[in-house]
Amino acid sequence: MRIVLRPIKLEDGANIVKWRNTPSVRAHCLNQNPITLESNEEFFHKNVETGNYQQFIVERDIEDLGVAFYPIATVYLKDIDHTNNLCELCIFTSDDEEWNTESQAIAVKMLLKKAFEELNMHKVYSYVFYKFLDEAGLLEKAGFTKETILNKEAVNADGEYEDIVRFAITDEEWRKQK
Repeated sequence: MRIVLRPIKLEDGANIVKWRNTPSVRAHCLNQNPITLESNEEFFHKNVETGNYQQFIVERDIEDLGVAFYPIATVYLKDIDHTNNLCELCIFTSDDEEWNTESQAIAVKMLLKKAFEELNMHKVYSYVFYKFLDEAGLLEKAGFTKETILNKEAVNADGEYEDIVRFAITDEEWRKQK
């Protein structure tokens, strides 16, 4: 499977809103409130254009047809801290059948490369609901280790607080596994 990460554009808003508002996708987000095209545009101007987020559209290449790319998900680095050289890695789950463990693993590796080689980060971290073991496994396969469990940290769709796990990887750990 071949995928590429391309910088997000404002025009990608319709896909972002569609993906983000799907109940199965929203269940993985720490903030589970629905978004609109207007709130996504505000987010884009406030976070992407300012460089606080580096957000990408994950595009799949249809290998048998040559170069024919189409969007399947979005991933991003956020809260980029150039003082302490750390940031958060976020994968936006999607209901697209091609956004599977293989494409997710490729996208995470590509994001880590951007974080460590282009942004010179020292550490990248990510948060996962404790109940989503598949996401935890994805991060662990990419070299992340569990740092801590945050008890009753985030509200789910049912209004109940759930535990969150913080995973992290340092540039030294990443370079060793390369």
